[in-house]
Amino acid sequence: MKHKISLVIVALLAMVALGAQPVAEIPVDSPLEVQFAVMAGPTGFSSVALNENGGRITDDIQIAMQVFPSPNEVVARLANGELDFACLPSNLAANIYNKGVKIKLAAVIGNGMLSVVSCDGSVQGVDDLLGETVHVPGAGSTPDQMAQLLLKEAGLAVGKDVILDYSVASPAQLAQLTIAGKVSLVMLPQPFVSMILNGSKKAKEVVDVQALYGELSGVANYPMSVMVVNEQFAKNHPRALEQILEAYEDSVAWVNAEPQAAGKAIEEAGIMKAALATPAIPSCNLVFVPSQEAMDEVQAYYRFLYSFNPAAIGGAVPANNWYL
Repeated sequence: MKHKISLVIVALLAMVALGAQPVAEIPVDSPLEVQFAVMAGPTGFSSVALNENGGRITDDIQIAMQVFPSPNEVVARLANGELDFACLPSNLAANIYNKGVKIKLAAVIGNGMLSVVSCDGSVQGVDDLLGETVHVPGAGSTPDQMAQLLLKEAGLAVGKDVILDYSVASPAQLAQLTIAGKVSLVMLPQPFVSMILNGSKKAKEVVDVQALYGELSGVANYPMSVMVVNEQFAKNHPRALEQILEAYEDSVAWVNAEPQAAGKAIEEAGIMKAALATPAIPSCNLVFVPSQEAMDEVQAYYRFLYSFNPAAIGGAVPANNWYL
């Protein structure tokens, strides 16, 4: 009897010891092909070094990168579990997470890069916006949300004190109209701000939206774009996840350090023409901040958006367990 009890105790101890081990990597055929989605435009800039060596970032990991012109297909593929990683606007990432898509926030990859540009000299700063019309690319877009939020915080009523004009939804078209002098006041992200400043001698950045956000919120940065990972991938491939995050961090550093070469790679990837991307890279606030380190600033941004319009982030500020 004592012998049987001893065997049971040994077996239980062995089970406990096994349960305490780190989650094992689920074996796969080598190399592991990782489905990685980015969007055309600055949200995809910092990813391009992942395409080097045909996407092989280690002997065991192959990145299969896809570039999409709009977020709709990315969202659908994330929801269907067809993607392992995606780079998205941060408010959109929170929105789909709140709608039940099984993703984790892996890192912030881009801080704010919005500016208000004037071409007629009538506006020199926020105090001059009273009675003005500001062209914004698309109702509900990140520029629109930030414009409305900051005007409200500054005590200006949209539609009464300041008019937001959504008649031109395309940022590129809006930039061209501004260069041509047909639009005098516009709020746009990079690289379109650089495009205007380089294309018009009259153009001047009159509001640095990032600086204004810091003044009004008390938080230095707002995360404009993030990288998310499929929850199942993160669970099944913890070692590969770590290697991919390290590779992405290296990619961000390379793009920031080598804008000429990066611009060429961005064009080759189908993300944006090098002529637009290269001059804008230094102003795009491309970063790599792991989600746990970025949590305070991300949550502050989400609370800021929620206080203005809960629907902008899917009706709730994400819980802390969303962060990888």
